[in-house]
Amino acid sequence: MRQQIDALKIKGSVLVIKDNKILLDYATNNATDTSYLINSVQKSMTAALVMRLVQTGKLSLQDPLSKFYPAIPGSKKIKLANLISMTAGLSLRPGSKLGSKAFKSDQANLEHNIAKTIFVPKMLGKWYYSSLNYIYLCGILSQVTGKSYEKLFRDTYIKPLKLKHTEFLWAKSAQLLNTGFIPGKVYKKGRYILVKAKVALSDAHNELGAGSIVMSNHDLAKVIHYLLAGKFLSSKSRKLLYQASPPSFYNGGFYNNSKFKIANGAGEGYYTFLRSTKDAKTMLIIQSDRTRMGQFTSLKPQIDKIMKSLID
Repeated sequence: MRQQIDALKIKGSVLVIKDNKILLDYATNNATDTSYLINSVQKSMTAALVMRLVQTGKLSLQDPLSKFYPAIPGSKKIKLANLISMTAGLSLRPGSKLGSKAFKSDQANLEHNIAKTIFVPKMLGKWYYSSLNYIYLCGILSQVTGKSYEKLFRDTYIKPLKLKHTEFLWAKSAQLLNTGFIPGKVYKKGRYILVKAKVALSDAHNELGAGSIVMSNHDLAKVIHYLLAGKFLSSKSRKLLYQASPPSFYNGGFYNNSKFKIANGAGEGYYTFLRSTKDAKTMLIIQSDRTRMGQFTSLKPQIDKIMKSLID
């Protein structure tokens, strides 16, 4: 197993759990408790927060988006279920970017995004990957709970699970260092160059709920186990959240196939690859702070193959 993983030539941290027991826990670079920006893997945690409110009767997957954001084009036709499965038919106008140029507040970013959002009716019900869906879910979470997304995340995951190597990217430097955080690097012109902290921070704010958390492998494994096998969600809620249709088989922040769940994160000089069985007993987590053009796409199927061999 280690030979297969090392052959990927990923510089970072590796955690392999088999039947609830740690099989491998090592670093090809950095340390086993280094924290990395997990990017889109965070979507699974945001989706679970929404599902928890559905479970307690404070939301319904059939609620129209217009109930919360009537100014969004097509919001009367779009259900919360569409946002979670990324089948809402929403995107930003060509040339537009998520969030305002200079971060002011989560609310200001939401207003900016709403003004730039377009609705494509023929795409309603069809899968189209966009973090915009999950950013709007964050806004809905705040409306319903009266808490900021950050406070809700801390109260749900960081505090009760006693996560020591998890933090928001915009936390104070001392807090980030305590998590074992290291900056991301991108390969350019023959060498790895640090991603500018100002750029990474701005993108983290703009990707609220979809790319703003740094985490170590062990903290990530703990949260995924909590979502898939813990008491946070009922078995009925999990079934509703993760049932998915082709061609993407995506729902609730995971790509779901017959054998295991998949979540990938890439951006700001980081990779996070997560593979887990549905019962969270067997997991493969690989994180890196060094990225190269085209590498992310080529690594995903190779890691899927390793996960299949781990299960078999």
